[in-house]
Amino acid sequence: MELKLPNKSFFWPRLIILFSLFSTLLFLMLYFYKSSENKVLINQIKSEQKAMVSAQKKYISATLDNIGKDLLLLSDFIKIHNAYNPTSDNSHRAIGFAELNTLAMSLRKGFYDQLRYLDLEGNEIIRINYNNGIPTIIPDEKLQNKANRYYFQDSLALVEGNIYVSILDLNMERSKIEVPHKPMIRLSTPVFDSNGKKRGIVVLNYLAEYLLDGLKIFSLNSSEHHMLVNNNGYFLFYDRHPELEFAFMFPEHQEKTFAHIYPRTNKYLKGHQFGQFTLDSGILTFDTVPSYPRMVNSLKDFQIVKQENSWRLITYSPHSAQWPFQGLSYNDYLILLCIMLFSLSLAYTITHLQAKKQQDDNKIKELAHYDDLTKLINRSYFNQLFEWKIKTAQKHSSKLALIYIDLDKFKALNDNFGHNMGDLALKAVADNLRNAFTHNAYITRLGGDEFAVLIYDLLGVEDAITQVDNYLQLSQKPLILNGQEHTLYSSVGIAFYPEHGSNMNDLIHNADVAMYNIKRSGKDGRRVFSL
Repeated sequence: MELKLPNKSFFWPRLIILFSLFSTLLFLMLYFYKSSENKVLINQIKSEQKAMVSAQKKYISATLDNIGKDLLLLSDFIKIHNAYNPTSDNSHRAIGFAELNTLAMSLRKGFYDQLRYLDLEGNEIIRINYNNGIPTIIPDEKLQNKANRYYFQDSLALVEGNIYVSILDLNMERSKIEVPHKPMIRLSTPVFDSNGKKRGIVVLNYLAEYLLDGLKIFSLNSSEHHMLVNNNGYFLFYDRHPELEFAFMFPEHQEKTFAHIYPRTNKYLKGHQFGQFTLDSGILTFDTVPSYPRMVNSLKDFQIVKQENSWRLITYSPHSAQWPFQGLSYNDYLILLCIMLFSLSLAYTITHLQAKKQQDDNKIKELAHYDDLTKLINRSYFNQLFEWKIKTAQKHSSKLALIYIDLDKFKALNDNFGHNMGDLALKAVADNLRNAFTHNAYITRLGGDEFAVLIYDLLGVEDAITQVDNYLQLSQKPLILNGQEHTLYSSVGIAFYPEHGSNMNDLIHNADVAMYNIKRSGKDGRRVFSL
């Protein structure tokens, strides 16, 4: 038996296993950290979107409420001045006062395209045009009849306390969409005199671009999508795709609805007035907002007559949390690289320490169990193995052979050529023993020039004799020691278990006796112990 020091078969498998283990553990730690970070980010996005949609909803409601109040104020101007009949001198002066009040309102508010008062035939009595920030009273000769316009027809049927609110669409001039586009909401209410007689209608044209532009200030992220959709699913506002806005006004774009463009997302909106969903690709948040002055509608003496009940506010924030390592930053890649390097260095350090420990253990084992010169089993360890194999042989009724070897002429070699040459001779003899006794054999140097071999699980006497003869043939060949030939013959004694002894001491003694018998009879040979 020879000691095998740590080699590649020990080092590399352990290094690979430890590296895989450490890198996997650290990778999982990073994975769970990134997952947790993703969850925190998603929750943050959800909270921000809810707050944003809520703020947009309040902004729209407040804006529409203010418009409703301004409509009632416009109606009050006509009532206060009794500006009903432009044909009488008194009424002409009253209309003039009402015009001035309306002009001041247009100037102060700054977001009404037109403020008008029409009689019951659709004739404009008062009209203030905003003119891009320069409000102007339209003279009588330029006033028009609006009897054929849909908002007048809808308003004409109103009773006292009714307020009509049109849909949000694009303004039209002479039956064509005005360019540049003017998003418009028209509000109207009838005017009654002190006798309860309907005298006309006040109409307020609100420039809805101010409402829609105001929605843009709520955007917190350039990747977010903010939309305002009407009852029919058409976009009134879409900050990322303004070309889709007011598609219902153009016959060739009638199919450009939210449901048609985003069919999979649209299913989340169906049957819900508000909600928030985490999709595979992002966070969807939506809410419903009334498209009319809700506060005015709640007043006891007023009722809103509207063409659409509500709009839908929709916010979408692209974000994927399905795989935490999507969209890794430069720092994340550095962390991954550090994990790999740290895992490798840690695995190498531990493996190196394990290999060093094994080497130290093997060295200790070598010192405890092996002869320092020949690397054969030392006498103490040989005795332990001998006792163990005798017990095994007793249990299984198997045979053992003990071969006792003494070198002939070794003392002369040692005396004539020195101890160094003797040591070389002993090493060479140990090599011959290893080459001769190749299976089921423990080989030991008992001390000096004496050796012993224990053959266990012996198949038969001839098996032991054959191995002894192989050794004797090798021992008869000259040994090349420091370039010189030296021949050392051997005297060999053999004892078998259980024939020649039932214990270690008897077998060693009897093999030793057989060895001395062959030495006295002429040396260089073998002899089996006989009683």
